[in-house]
Amino acid sequence: MKKIIIAAVALLCLCGTAAAQRHIEYKWRGAYVVVDGSYVMNLNRSTSTSTIVSVADTMSGFALGVSGGFQFRKEAGVGLGVTYLLDPTGAFTQMPIYAELRSHFSRSRLTPYAVLQLGYTLPLGASSPTVKIETGGIYFGAQLGSRFAIDRSFAIGMHVGYKLLNMAEVSRFDVAHKPLLADARSLHVIDAGVSLHF
Repeated sequence: MKKIIIAAVALLCLCGTAAAQRHIEYKWRGAYVVVDGSYVMNLNRSTSTSTIVSVADTMSGFALGVSGGFQFRKEAGVGLGVTYLLDPTGAFTQMPIYAELRSHFSRSRLTPYAVLQLGYTLPLGASSPTVKIETGGIYFGAQLGSRFAIDRSFAIGMHVGYKLLNMAEVSRFDVAHKPLLADARSLHVIDAGVSLHF
């Protein structure tokens, strides 16, 4: 069994070395599509002494996004995208729609990239027992990542990012679901995830 494991590891190392030696220049001009999934964590920590502060003020959840556009050169691509943000509590589930600017820093097989996004976040009508988004607001996102090309038109990536979600009106309720107040709310969110590049 030990010999089989050693042989398997050696074979993987040889394959990895051969793949690394093969030069692949990922397409740097033309249409692109990126699908990404990530874990998101809200940085907000409420300092309110009110009895209506809920678990949603410190939500964590998941995001699934897709964007598409045109890469004019490796340093500049523009596109449109949409992301579904899922808050397990139900309070802050929403869908940002945005324009994006995407830049890759080289044409090599492994390259860092950066993305800036600006748009509007739509509430989806979901709510928790104590919080509900009534009106969406401005959305801003930024990502830094690294992309590894499998071939000329397909790559995988990993990224970390930041999202700012502004909501013009968020309603608060007590435990009996009686309205207490409605105010504006901003969420500062960090995320980390993986992506598929086409």
